[in-house]
Amino acid sequence: MSGKVVHLTKPCKIKVKNSNLALFFYEEEQEVRVTIRDIDFLLFDNTQFSITGKAIELLAKSSVAILFIDETFHPSSILTPFLSHSTLSEIAHIQIQITQEFKDTMWQSIVKSKLYNQAEVLKFLGKEKYAELQELALKVEPYDRNQDEAQAARLYWRELFNMHTFRREQGSEDIINSMLNYTYAILRASIARDLVVTGLLPVFGIWHKNKYNAFNLVDDLIEPFRPFCDLYVKLLLNTKYKNANNLSTNIKRDLVNILLLECVDINGGKSSMASAMSLFIKEYKKCVVRYNAKSIFFPTIHLGFFEDEFL
Repeated sequence: MSGKVVHLTKPCKIKVKNSNLALFFYEEEQEVRVTIRDIDFLLFDNTQFSITGKAIELLAKSSVAILFIDETFHPSSILTPFLSHSTLSEIAHIQIQITQEFKDTMWQSIVKSKLYNQAEVLKFLGKEKYAELQELALKVEPYDRNQDEAQAARLYWRELFNMHTFRREQGSEDIINSMLNYTYAILRASIARDLVVTGLLPVFGIWHKNKYNAFNLVDDLIEPFRPFCDLYVKLLLNTKYKNANNLSTNIKRDLVNILLLECVDINGGKSSMASAMSLFIKEYKKCVVRYNAKSIFFPTIHLGFFEDEFL
């Protein structure tokens, strides 16, 4: 996945012309053509738009996901091309038969990866408490039975934003939570798209198992990547948006851009967020097919990127 996004913030009409998308923007009275093969997903950031059924069909056939953001900057809907993989039924049966032992080991590894990356974020920011997160990561049990992730979260959020009163909440509308929610939504849609393209069904999670959530697996596999978002948001607030108090269009554009940032070290190489997530999902699929939860590799933060960009 390249991570190319069409980010729509203005009222428009979307239809098909010559097997590609035609976007007509009402305010400018201007039509823009978009080559379908050049994008991975559409991001609708307003409700004043219309899209034809033919356009939705073309997007699905081209493995392009569609993400709708609600007023609290959460994904209200993610449309993904579920029929894009030839072995969908076979892989679904494999996912159904995943053992609890596999889930125990995989979730342990995911939580460890997340905590190590959180520790790297604090270390990068000069916070001495990073060592406590490293210690917690070392003691994570299978399936995180001791809830070390929750213990780490309390320490991590307090240290990250220098606020003992800060609470990480999905529904909060303060600038910090709004930026985090928006960035997580971008990653969530990207991972959902990559999962279905590889033939995996997002509903079959490892730790998440809410019967009302169609994206349980997405919410599992996003965890190692959340600290990348946290650091990016923190540095944007420290530099470019020091006085921001609402989620402006410019902020949203910068947050969407996270998919293109080459800030990930994975499997011995440097990668963009979008490519790293795609690679990680492919590796997870291999683990599932082989019933081997120990062979997967995880992303780590390429701190040199953030040093060059923000320090």
